[in-house]
Amino acid sequence: MPNTFKKVIDQLMWRQVAPAPTLHAAGVSLASDLRSDASRHPFVYQLGSATVLNRFNIVTKGWSFVQSPALGGSFAAGSAMTFAPSLGLVGTIAAGATTTSVVISTAFPTAVGVNMLANRGGSGDMGFKLRITDPVAGKTEERWIVGNTAGTTPTITVGAAFTFTPSTGARYEILSGRVFMLNAGALAANIWRSLEVAANTLSASLTTTNLPATIGTDSNFMVLDEQYTPFNMKPGEGMVKGAFTYDTGLTSLTATAAGASALTGQASLGDAVVAANEFRNFQIRIVQDLVTPAAVGQRRIIASHTAGPSPVYTLGTAWTTQPSASAKYVIELPNLILLRSSATTAVYTYNYGDATVNNGTNSIAAGAWSSTYFGAAPAAGAAGGLWAPSFGIQPDPARNARHSFCYFFRGGGVATLDVLDIAGSITGTWTGAITYDASGSALINTGSCGAYSPFGSEGRMFYLNAYVASQVNQIYRFDVQNRVLSPYAPTDFLQAGTAALGNRMAAYAALDGADLYDVVLLQSHASTVAQELVVLV
Repeated sequence: MPNTFKKVIDQLMWRQVAPAPTLHAAGVSLASDLRSDASRHPFVYQLGSATVLNRFNIVTKGWSFVQSPALGGSFAAGSAMTFAPSLGLVGTIAAGATTTSVVISTAFPTAVGVNMLANRGGSGDMGFKLRITDPVAGKTEERWIVGNTAGTTPTITVGAAFTFTPSTGARYEILSGRVFMLNAGALAANIWRSLEVAANTLSASLTTTNLPATIGTDSNFMVLDEQYTPFNMKPGEGMVKGAFTYDTGLTSLTATAAGASALTGQASLGDAVVAANEFRNFQIRIVQDLVTPAAVGQRRIIASHTAGPSPVYTLGTAWTTQPSASAKYVIELPNLILLRSSATTAVYTYNYGDATVNNGTNSIAAGAWSSTYFGAAPAAGAAGGLWAPSFGIQPDPARNARHSFCYFFRGGGVATLDVLDIAGSITGTWTGAITYDASGSALINTGSCGAYSPFGSEGRMFYLNAYVASQVNQIYRFDVQNRVLSPYAPTDFLQAGTAALGNRMAAYAALDGADLYDVVLLQSHASTVAQELVVLV
């Protein structure tokens, strides 16, 4: 239904939901999926301890225990979690596909039950999304799963027919996502793990090479994912609106030329208005190529590009198969997790994809960390430090605000705000202690937490609970497009207790037909009390 909220007259109110299973203490944190359509995973996850992972159903408002993450290290300040929606289950398909079903060839790590992929647990009638990238048809298409057989190589049935019969060896991606969990203490086996949510598979110990020797003080993640898009775009469309429909309801840009390590964009509309290097360190993904079908599905990091019209994108690595001059493509975030932790200036960057990312100067292998892919921050992160991305906005005409700006509140009892422009140079460009409206009003410290909400309000708002002794229930929101920090509707539950680190806030999209609303979930400090706010203004 339409938003009939009347500003000033109507009152914004937090509502209490079921208590969280685990009381908040140092290291307890929340994480959610920030996709802006019905494909978003309908759960908020709570990392309760090294042996407790819970989740909150955003539709039914109930909590449940998931499983033990069996984390190594020590659960304490510095433990943290995040959610990445892309590249959950990935592989190839076997022979025997039809326009409405595929047979999995690359086995799932864990067997699934009959029709388990046809219900994500939130809406009751919608399964996970299946993406097929076919190098014979030269197409990428996504469909909702409506059924599957049991086992590690199930036959998957979709609700609407593909426009082609998927070929043997075509790539599948189940767009389910993964929960990533980091424990505190000295680096050890299983201190860094993930849970793939479609098959409920806990990873083996993930590599910790290039992380600090001890995880402590505080940790805060930011996910840059190809499924995360501006507020008026759909997952799969990238950051720049195109006019070509490459799949049902999904648009793309159209190339006008291609080279061994380059692609040229549109002469008008679409990316013809980009500023020079506006999307450096983002990725190009080929979504359709009927002339050179084998080029479809390739992802490449943009090393540099000219300004439009007809922008020329120079890539970090050459194409395996050079696309045709009329290939269809999208410009997306690069599937990386950025971590600030342990009172250092380093930006620890994790590649959770299944191929190396390479911008021509720096590279990160699949499943690996780098402490130099992006440059060092102007000051060390401290207790309560918070990332605030801005991928949900649409840039102003002068490009004063861009998708590449990633804000970081330093924490440590100060209001200082820095910004990393990931496109500012080949290793990004930090600007320290930027000027912003209401500077000094919220001192970010131990007990502070926040969540970006890129759905309503034109993708501009980052919500935060600044834990200050005299304002323990104060909520703020930071406008990432216009750099304004404002007080927002406070909770009616006065938080108490000794301040403890851990991100107690998450955000998710509420869908009502064509209407889209921000919803923010907050677990009260040192408590199991959980409250939810539907953002109407």
